[in-house]
Amino acid sequence: MGMNFDPATTAVLSLHLLNDIVSIDGKFGSFFGEQVVARNVIEKGKLLVETVRSLQIPVIHVAVRFQPEHPDLVPNSPLLSMVKDMDALVEGTWGGDFVEGLQPIGSETVIVHQRVGAFQETELAAILKDRGIDSVIVFGVVTNNIVEHTVRNAVDHGFHVFVVEDCCSAATPEAHKASIETLGLLSKIITLNDVVPVTPQT
Repeated sequence: MGMNFDPATTAVLSLHLLNDIVSIDGKFGSFFGEQVVARNVIEKGKLLVETVRSLQIPVIHVAVRFQPEHPDLVPNSPLLSMVKDMDALVEGTWGGDFVEGLQPIGSETVIVHQRVGAFQETELAAILKDRGIDSVIVFGVVTNNIVEHTVRNAVDHGFHVFVVEDCCSAATPEAHKASIETLGLLSKIITLNDVVPVTPQT
């Protein structure tokens, strides 16, 4: 790997690669799907995950999901209110499932949460620390929401964080760029080529 990660102390966090968020036909497809396609996030994410799996680096899949009719959702932000109004990200539905090719395999860990960041009210920090993980490689959608929030939390929990910039996207290129600039103060910004020595032309 280009960054010389120690597989024994590193994990990958795959964030919110759910059909309702990243698929054009998903409930939030009109918001986020265009940039997912434009930046080729799904195919690059597949290559990233395949590579780290071959190196025995654990992949942890993070999903924001709610029970039918969203009784477990606290609509205290415009985005979460939209989730409820659009009946999105429901457990057991296509929209709440991981996009094809980036589903968990075998015994890979899945973290399900109902807040903005992956660490809030979940066992993610404890799981990582129990495994002796001190570094996390982060990618997913959307950059200025789950990615940024999770990176901030990971840093506060004491982890070294690496953000795979070209495996993330936001609603607009401008929002993605601004978030990455902020994250550069909190984490190491890398690209897929830093993890996979040679990537196919896309």
